[in-house]
Amino acid sequence: MAEPTFRYHPDPLATGSAVPTEHVCSVCGVRQQIRYQGPVYGRQPDSLCLHCIHSGAASLALSVSGGGDGDSDMAAMFSDAVDVPDDVPLSVVEEITRRTPGFAGWQQETWLYHCGDGAAFLGPAGYRELEAHPEALTMLREDRRRHGWAPADIEQFLRGLDRTGEPTAYLFRCLHCNTSLASWDIS
Repeated sequence: MAEPTFRYHPDPLATGSAVPTEHVCSVCGVRQQIRYQGPVYGRQPDSLCLHCIHSGAASLALSVSGGGDGDSDMAAMFSDAVDVPDDVPLSVVEEITRRTPGFAGWQQETWLYHCGDGAAFLGPAGYRELEAHPEALTMLREDRRRHGWAPADIEQFLRGLDRTGEPTAYLFRCLHCNTSLASWDIS
């Protein structure tokens, strides 16, 4: 069975959110070849496949919302979405939070949005990887400027970004205008 594709996380193997290893998925009970290893916000499964994430079966099976009226279920469904712009439809937030592989960060990861839609997560990045994405570096500079950092401190910080260490950046791409976006994180 071919692995599913995800609009907002196009290559979970390349980003490290999934690994090629044979396992039996705790949700569907099927022997699979790719195992998800990113964060799960709910009951923790022993093993999880990308098919159950894609279909939404994992979200339903592992949810901790507990049911109830539609309004409280809807509020619980989006409780792990952070800083979502007003122009992003709830259906996009639902797809990202319930049917898209997440990614592990030092703190709680934050998905980025652009052009009224979720952006595609491309993976962790250090300064070397970000040099090919000047818009992402500009975004990180602006973030630090808003927090009152001096230009020299900002540049030192950016050059210290490490794809596998800390601080690290997370690279995204807008699905509409192809703008490169980034956030950063540290333990």
